[in-house]
Amino acid sequence: MSTVLKRFSLVGVAVALLATGCGTGPAKAGSAAIVGGQAIELKTVQDRTITVLKKEPAAQQMQDQGKLDQVSRLVLADEISHRIADFAAQHENIVVDGTKVYDAIQEKGGPEAAAKQSEQDATTIERRTRDVLVMGELAKRNLSTLEVVIDFFQVKDPKEAKEKAAEVAADASKMSRFIQEAPRTTGGQQASATNQKVRVTENPSLVHTMLWGVKPGTVVAFPADEQQSSWMVALVKERNKVSPTPGEDDLSERIDPRLLAAFGLRIAQFLAADLNIEVNPRYGVWDPTDATVVGSAGERAGFVGVTATKNKS
Repeated sequence: MSTVLKRFSLVGVAVALLATGCGTGPAKAGSAAIVGGQAIELKTVQDRTITVLKKEPAAQQMQDQGKLDQVSRLVLADEISHRIADFAAQHENIVVDGTKVYDAIQEKGGPEAAAKQSEQDATTIERRTRDVLVMGELAKRNLSTLEVVIDFFQVKDPKEAKEKAAEVAADASKMSRFIQEAPRTTGGQQASATNQKVRVTENPSLVHTMLWGVKPGTVVAFPADEQQSSWMVALVKERNKVSPTPGEDDLSERIDPRLLAAFGLRIAQFLAADLNIEVNPRYGVWDPTDATVVGSAGERAGFVGVTATKNKS
């Protein structure tokens, strides 16, 4: 769970805060979000948020800081992510063995222990565990066979990256100029390229990025490293299935399970790319880059946008 999650105890105050600013919702009254035409009810998010407040003793700190909305957003993001995972599982005919779900939870000490310090609780942790196993299976099926072809460039400033990505989304012809203008690396190499073939097996640092979660014709911008010292702007041009390189057959068994699940989430996002996600403004907006809900569009961790040419097709 996000490190911003602290703990609450004043449930009465929480209920009052959750009940304010109802509005009409994104598409119909009583909805916290609409995913692919299906509503996530306000009551579902409110009830789950209150449960988190009751079970997490340190939540008082966020109550004191006036950050109850962050807890609600985490809960809503979990509900949205579940629907993405569920759609992907149905699309790919993935059925998770209940025994594996049970064993995974027991390895963490049972439902309550597994849900500790998270937006989950003893009643939702089974669903979340199943979703994680779905992500793992999606990752295994694509890890050594998925290749994307991109045009890309790198810049140091996140604001510049997002702005240029938006410009490319509006006019894809600008990509070539930005590639030529891209700064060089410390070694003097151009930090840009056209028609670059990218695979996770050869570019493990990109395993968790949106490169794998979008359709061709989409522009993305995201931190190129953990320190966010450089940002990548990429136009995804192709998405291909290729033959595994010899020796990659057991790669999924050697990769960090958390990275495997992160990659699987991107595959699920790609499969669910046509599911329109509308968030009730009272909670904010959906951020596909981090698969979470943030207060406003300006708080998104990156940029994802379909090119104008793609929109017309």
